[in-house]
Amino acid sequence: MANGVVITDTITALRDWLETSAFAPGARLPSERQLIGVLGLKHNAINRAMGRLIAEGIVQREGYRLFFRGAAAPQPATFTCDLVLARRSLLVRSYRKVARDLGIGLRLHYYESTEEAVGHLHVLATDAQCESVLFDPSHMDESELWSAALIRLSAHGKPAASIRQYCDDVSCVLADYARAVEMACLHLNQAGHRELALVTILPRAPVAIEIHQVWESLGRQPDRRSSAARIAYYSDAREDIRPIATKLANEWKNVTALVIYAEHTPIVPHLLAELTKQKINVPRDLSLVCLGDLSSLATSSPPITAVAFDTTLMQETAFRLGQRLVRKQHEVGVKSPISCIRIQPHFVARGSLSSVTSDQKAKQALKAERSLPTAKTKPAAVESPVELRRTLMAMWKRPYSLTAIATPDLFKSIDLAPFFNRPLNFRKGWLGDLPLTHLAAGTHTIHGVPFQVFGGHSRKDRGAVVFRSMNNETGNAQTLPSSVTIPIGEKAASIYVLHGCGYARYLNRFATYEFYAGKKRLGSVPLVTLGRPPPGYDTAQFERDTQQANIQDWWPDYTHIDYKQARRVPIVERENESAVQRHVYLYTLEWKNPFPNLTVTHLKITADASQSTTLGVLAVSVLNKQSE
Repeated sequence: MANGVVITDTITALRDWLETSAFAPGARLPSERQLIGVLGLKHNAINRAMGRLIAEGIVQREGYRLFFRGAAAPQPATFTCDLVLARRSLLVRSYRKVARDLGIGLRLHYYESTEEAVGHLHVLATDAQCESVLFDPSHMDESELWSAALIRLSAHGKPAASIRQYCDDVSCVLADYARAVEMACLHLNQAGHRELALVTILPRAPVAIEIHQVWESLGRQPDRRSSAARIAYYSDAREDIRPIATKLANEWKNVTALVIYAEHTPIVPHLLAELTKQKINVPRDLSLVCLGDLSSLATSSPPITAVAFDTTLMQETAFRLGQRLVRKQHEVGVKSPISCIRIQPHFVARGSLSSVTSDQKAKQALKAERSLPTAKTKPAAVESPVELRRTLMAMWKRPYSLTAIATPDLFKSIDLAPFFNRPLNFRKGWLGDLPLTHLAAGTHTIHGVPFQVFGGHSRKDRGAVVFRSMNNETGNAQTLPSSVTIPIGEKAASIYVLHGCGYARYLNRFATYEFYAGKKRLGSVPLVTLGRPPPGYDTAQFERDTQQANIQDWWPDYTHIDYKQARRVPIVERENESAVQRHVYLYTLEWKNPFPNLTVTHLKITADASQSTTLGVLAVSVLNKQSE
């Protein structure tokens, strides 16, 4: 690690320690030698960092004695920046600290989906208090989803910049991942590695596309063609890691080094565990190098080598760029040029990198696999919040053909209370750690069907039957079920289910609804998620594939459509049309009974617990057969 980075990190550690220790002004501090043991830092770094705090007037030195003078008086901010950032970002604290150190006022706007981020950008475009906007986009989504909203800010006199993701016609501060890939391959080459593979996310976002293209360019070198074809993709699900480890033990058994893009998602511990199951030892059998350096990489076993970026430098550059854009905006007749600033990487060698042995050099190169092309289709931009709300509310009202002519007295709600195991609105509820907010308890008429919804904002107010999956195993301190049998006891013309799912895979059959009259099975409906298509799928192929699905992930950044016997149910979080809104999706499912004269005794729901896709059922309603 560069010496300057060590000093910067030591200054940060000292500031944090002083803030949390609550020393009174004038209190004597431990000596620098004592601080070595307390903070676990090097003496040279502590000495130089302490000199910075003394120069700032925070610490006073009298001979060898150190005294706390109090935190430096904060300077009034002369510039305020609006930062739109993912709520789960690991960088929230560092953004706050960098803004404070630079004397910049900071207004944070959190988002959990790209749709919500676009909503913030729309609101800021007309916010009189907004001077400049920095946007830290998702590393998983296409820039077309948010670029128009970011460009729109400039049209409203609000200079804007993107951080980490490239966007046409907008200033950007980027990590140079092209150079990071080259640097990783250079060090691996020097260690004797010739057969490499890449693990990365699907090439949708600009960063992922850049990494993908640079890796494929290795194919121009004759001795790198097989490596250029080896690309494995993952999302945020552990389910993707297992086949990668299996592939390394079989088709890719000649690979001696793996390059991993994992700056935002901590997949390395799962990968190490799966490699161990395949009896692949790191670094003896396989060397690992990560593009990006999460804190967990340094403490894993073994510690993982990384091509890292100075995060503090990137954030400081972004804030300074925002200031410059505002200053240029105020200069009469001067339009600020578009700037694209790239932060260069540095190599951090750790225990996961080793030299290739003579036995490994003797292995035969595997046949090259064809890599997946970059997706050709571009998604449509997200609507403005007001237009979006109108569209969403209309989706609730479209009835099924049978429910359009049915009277309310023909419906009966099935009691699911004995099976509920997760709350809807509680912060640790629904399908994971995010609540299904703003779905009130009570009767809701959706697609012409009255559904009885339970729940509330307490952990005890359960309102969903969540089934076990790879990503969800417990609820109410008990193991979630993989199968549930629900009594019906009605002569039904049709049965309707209000449900949702998460962690969806593309065209994945993950659960089944089976309808019985005693021991006779009247019919079944397999649940098939639409998910996200792999790169390279054209529009025509995608439209054909949608005919096989009947449910989609509840998250709004997925493509949501109505199916033949299943329809969308958007849940909007805020009723005020002027506010930034976030919405998610449930779905209704219709099963038409082919034997309406037989009493449907029960519904059996079975989920595949070995898959990552998770099912949550909220309500079941029966449309009774009309008397003849």
